[in-house]
Formats: sequence, C-alpha cells, structure tokens
Amino acid sequence: MRTIAQISDLHFGAHEPAVVAYLHAALSAIRPDLVVVSGDLTQRARKEQFAEAALFFDRLEAEGLRLLIVPGNHDVPMHKPFQRLFWPLRRYTRFIARGRSAWYCDTELAVLGLASAHGLTVKDGRLTQVQIRSIGASFAAAPESAARILVTHHPLVPLPGEEEGEVEPALRGAKSALKAVRAAGVHLVLAGHHHMPGVNLSGPTLSIDLGVMVVQAGTATSWRRRRAPNSFNLLRLVSPNEVQVEEWISEGGAFSSPGPCKSFARSAGGGWAATSS
Repeated sequence: MRTIAQISDLHFGAHEPAVVAYLHAALSAIRPDLVVVSGDLTQRARKEQFAEAALFFDRLEAEGLRLLIVPGNHDVPMHKPFQRLFWPLRRYTRFIARGRSAWYCDTELAVLGLASAHGLTVKDGRLTQVQIRSIGASFAAAPESAARILVTHHPLVPLPGEEEGEVEPALRGAKSALKAVRAAGVHLVLAGHHHMPGVNLSGPTLSIDLGVMVVQAGTATSWRRRRAPNSFNLLRLVSPNEVQVEEWISEGGAFSSPGPCKSFARSAGGGWAATSS
C-alpha cells in the first residue's frame, strides 16, 4: 500500500502558525510515501511569504519526506502587472521549485504536477496546449502497474460552490485536458483552490467518465476556511484500482481523522464507485 498526503492552500501570510506546527507534526507521524502540495503556498506571492513556505518544506524534506509541489494563483504577484505578465512564477521558482521535480514515478506510483496558475489569469487557472500534451508524454513512460495521478491547483471539472446552486468553474483548457487524462489512463486528479474538500466522480456541468476520480483538498493552514476546519487528505492506494481517502482536520489543535475513511474501487469496466462511507 502506498500513501499520499495531499495538502493545499497553505496561504503563508494568512496562515495560522499553530496549525502549521500541527500539520508538520501530523505529517512527521504519518510519514506518507509522498506529500503532494496542490498550490497557493502564499497569500500574496511576497518574498517573506515564500521564505516561510520554503522553510516549512525544507523541514519536511530534512525528515526524509518526499514532496511534489505545484503553484496556485496566489503564488503569482497580483499587484505588480509587469512581473505578473513576464515573470509570473519567478519567486516561486526561486524559493520553492529549486530543482524539485513535478514528476514522480516508480513501479507503483506515477504522479505529474502541472502549474495551472499563469500571469494572464487572476483567480481562474488554465493549462496550455504544451502542458496538455505533456500529460500523455509523461504517463507513457510510467509502468503499467503504476497508479497514475495528475495534480493541479485548479480543478479540471466544475464543482459545487459554497452557496446552494453555485458552481465553481473548471480551469480553462479543461475539456482538452480531460481528453488527455482519459487517453493516458490517469486514475486520480488532485486539486485545491476552493478550500472545500471532497471526492467527486464527475462534475455537475462538465461530465467526465467514471474512470477519473477528482479529489479536492481544503485549506491546510489558512484562516480563510469557508466555514470548514483546516484539513488535508490522506490517500491510501491499496492498488491502482482501489483507493481509500481519509480527511484529517484541525479545529485549532492537533490534526486527527474524525471518521471512517471513504473507500473507492474501479470496476472491470473502468468506472470508480464508492464501496463504503
């Protein structure tokens, strides 16, 4: 069994310092095989905020944890249009990327991270045609036995919003990206952005086949919680066709899992379905 901790929307600069310490303690105790960070590391892409995020990640890596990180829209300067247009991810690259790979692959696990935050977007994200083509090219190199996972900050499908009847849009380029996802045999798509955790087998307006599971993470450490506690997801991959998703939450104290994990399995026809709740 392989384990992945999915943390997202840390928003250093609008974070709860105590919750950051509790998150560090939880990850150190769980020791997942991979920590996936699905964007919005900072609140306003300032140097000091990136420095805080970098220190947090460096400490995790110093304890032997492996990280795969993608940026979010908050990691692009909002109030500096020249930087936003020409060097949108310069500070992210300087402080965070620093040679870290957005691709992880072994015989059981293949994970690709793509940056959906760009200088021409403000809140919403997009994937370029070059990025979409990289989905097929990357996973073509993965063993058939590996569970295939794509990570972006912005979700690939529209999702229910905070208010009743509200729908949060998918990133631009989603239809082409989903075709590439299906063609590459991707099993799971992990994202953040909306601060609302959950598991979705399809989107409400942009349908996808049931062979793709969308796992959303809440905000791990920010006080911008949308009336939900701070949280992260722990995914246990029993096999490429069987996944358990467990939400760990903090109400200002130590992170814990309040309930049973949700289990999902893929049928012989390739569709995901819940096997327990």
